[in-house]
Amino acid sequence: MSYQNILTYLIAILPILLITYIFVLPNDVINPISYLINISGHISIIFLFLTLFTSRIEILKKNLNRKLIGLTSFSYLLVHVILYFFDNNFNYSYVKDDLFSLKYIQVGYIAMILYLPLVISSNNFVKLLLGSLWKSIHKTIYIIMGLSLIHYFLVIKADYLIIYFYLFLTLFVLLKSSKIQKHGP
Repeated sequence: MSYQNILTYLIAILPILLITYIFVLPNDVINPISYLINISGHISIIFLFLTLFTSRIEILKKNLNRKLIGLTSFSYLLVHVILYFFDNNFNYSYVKDDLFSLKYIQVGYIAMILYLPLVISSNNFVKLLLGSLWKSIHKTIYIIMGLSLIHYFLVIKADYLIIYFYLFLTLFVLLKSSKIQKHGP
């Protein structure tokens, strides 16, 4: 296993260690399921940003495996969704009602569905099979990021500082991706 993969795996498990540490502290988490839903969503967004940064920041490009970071983001997204189902007792009726009545759930589902083709096409066989279409599919990561931020914005009740930070990071990614940055004005 390469240094790049080992470092990427270590970074991928850091949130699990942090969550475990927070849970062993007495009385810090009042509603554990709600907390886990919230934190797994944040972790997924952070790894989504890290996926985008890995191709734009040289030190990250050299030291991290971008594909593993992206798959880690999706893994935390799956944890986020499974915990949401768990919080609703895996009751299809509750989940269906939420889907049809809550905008943030709708936006979140759309982001997750758009993420699936990226995960499915992340292996080399499918990449070769898709050819030039692969790159087009993987550009949906920008739409997924936008939808993830809208989902988060619709969920938050008071803490707008984090959404401002996420928006700043989004502007950074867009600036680093723009033609102006690549080729000059």
